[in-house]
Amino acid sequence: MTRGRTAGALICAFSAAALLSGCSQVAALAPVGGNGVAEVRYGAIDVLLGDGVEILEAPACVASGDAVTCEGTTAAGETIAVVSSTRADAQLEVKVATRVLYSGSLQTVLDEAARS
Repeated sequence: MTRGRTAGALICAFSAAALLSGCSQVAALAPVGGNGVAEVRYGAIDVLLGDGVEILEAPACVASGDAVTCEGTTAAGETIAVVSSTRADAQLEVKVATRVLYSGSLQTVLDEAARS
């Protein structure tokens, strides 16, 4: 009887762990499906990481109407500047100092990140 209870307890423990890890995975996905400002921020971070930029301060974004601007800092002390919008056809521009790392569709960046 003890052996059966131990097995049952283990099954319950593993089930609980599986459910909790599933919840954390869903929570991690929530920002990607969130509002336009969050999508711009995550898109910018994807571009920066994809280009090998070491980030000291991740871009912080603010919206004014449908325009979104973000600022951050690289580990080398360079300024990260991001411009986009919350419109469905949003264009994203990500710059480090004066270098333009990306200029194009925000949705393309988000789609590529989702595939990888």
